[in-house]
Amino acid sequence: MMRRSISILSVFVLTVYAHAGAAETLRPRLEQHCFRCHGNGKKVEGKVNLVEAFAAKPLGLASDLELIEKMIEKLAAGEMPPEDEKQPTRQQRDRWVTELRDLLKAHQTNHPARVPMRRMNRFQYSNAVGDLFRLKVDVFALPERMIREHGNYFRPETGKMPPNLVVGSRPLGKSQLIGRRLRGVAPFPQDLRAEHGFDNQADHLTLSPLLMESFLKLSRSIVESPDFNASTCGIFNSFFAPPPENPNSAKKNTDEVVTQRLRRFLTRAFRRPVHESDLARYTRHVTVQIRSGKSFTDSMKEAAS
Repeated sequence: MMRRSISILSVFVLTVYAHAGAAETLRPRLEQHCFRCHGNGKKVEGKVNLVEAFAAKPLGLASDLELIEKMIEKLAAGEMPPEDEKQPTRQQRDRWVTELRDLLKAHQTNHPARVPMRRMNRFQYSNAVGDLFRLKVDVFALPERMIREHGNYFRPETGKMPPNLVVGSRPLGKSQLIGRRLRGVAPFPQDLRAEHGFDNQADHLTLSPLLMESFLKLSRSIVESPDFNASTCGIFNSFFAPPPENPNSAKKNTDEVVTQRLRRFLTRAFRRPVHESDLARYTRHVTVQIRSGKSFTDSMKEAAS
């Protein structure tokens, strides 16, 4: 196992430095056309210093992917070198662009961009909770919810689109307040729209300690609502309701039921197979609550929230 790990690491290191070496083959050619304004002179044009870029550790030019993208853009558009400087041939320019694109692609493959995590906005939260518990009522009122109307729209059986369409989209507004929903549950404040009208950007949908506390209170209010029962929750009987009593092996039967139910529930909640260590932690919490005197249903609600 250790030999295989070392081999994989060796291949990775060699690949990375091969990418850096590919960048070095570009340097002599770029020196003739670019370094006078971007590195060798006293004044560095456009704040781009190619001498420093090629000297960057540990990968040279490959350490700055944003710079490579800018170089590709300027070279491909013929904007660099400027008209009063010595110009490369069309073939040289195309070859440089190709090599830079290969370098960029190879390095991005080895170093994928980190995707920041984001929390759900309240519309997404409502949908997720409703789906998880298979609710037959709304979690809470959402005045910003949209209603879409359309007339004679596309009917698959015809195989044709109608010549004219009339469509509309409007917020439900106060009419949303008359729908069936869980009593005692209030949504967290509506998120402000981010750039370009989106409200699902990671740098806006952060989770402060105060908001985390609000989420915990909200989740508790959902499962403790007087309307959260077998008639409104589609998984109530299969998840929250206590199992039939087995006098011969009550403890073993309860533990097995808790484990089985939590495995299904957590797999849906996490949207992936639950790790055994996580399953054991949740199971242990529920069984401790039950043995301390709390009801089976309330113990499962605590785990679900």
